[in-house]
Amino acid sequence: MDTFMDKLAQRLTAQEMIRANTAAEVEELNGLRNQVREYNDCLEQMKQANNELCVQLQKLVEDGVAKLEDAKVDGSSIDRLVEESIAKIQEVQQNTEELQELKQSLLEKFEETNENVHKECVKVYRNVQAVVVEEDGKQTETIKAAVDNLGSKLGRIFGVSIAAFIVGLGSIVFQVLVYLHII
Repeated sequence: MDTFMDKLAQRLTAQEMIRANTAAEVEELNGLRNQVREYNDCLEQMKQANNELCVQLQKLVEDGVAKLEDAKVDGSSIDRLVEESIAKIQEVQQNTEELQELKQSLLEKFEETNENVHKECVKVYRNVQAVVVEEDGKQTETIKAAVDNLGSKLGRIFGVSIAAFIVGLGSIVFQVLVYLHII
């Protein structure tokens, strides 16, 4: 009975360890999910900023076209407007390139986070699988020991039962002999 209680106590502590490990891994996984959510929010903000820049670029182009149409034929005014337009276009291109670099960086981090989440999920699965296999082996050993112990006890009980049967049979024979006045 003490062995059974010891095995039960060991199993409970192993299960508590499994639960604690699983809880820690779930908490880490939730942290990674929150990080992914933040990256998605950043990507959305980048999309909005990109859309706003496109709108501003379109307005600048339209303003430039309007100014060019309204400009006099004076060559210096046209040169000045062209230079201003080129400067604005270069500024917009530079901002667009920076946004593209930022977007690429965030996409790489997002992919890296996805890989890390997958690795952690695989670790959790393998840990749980190993613990289940280990616990199965322990339970099998416990059951086998209990069956062996019970088998030896049943063997003793069977021996005592046969002895009692022989003594009872002898007693019946003796009573029959006494009844028949042979003894």
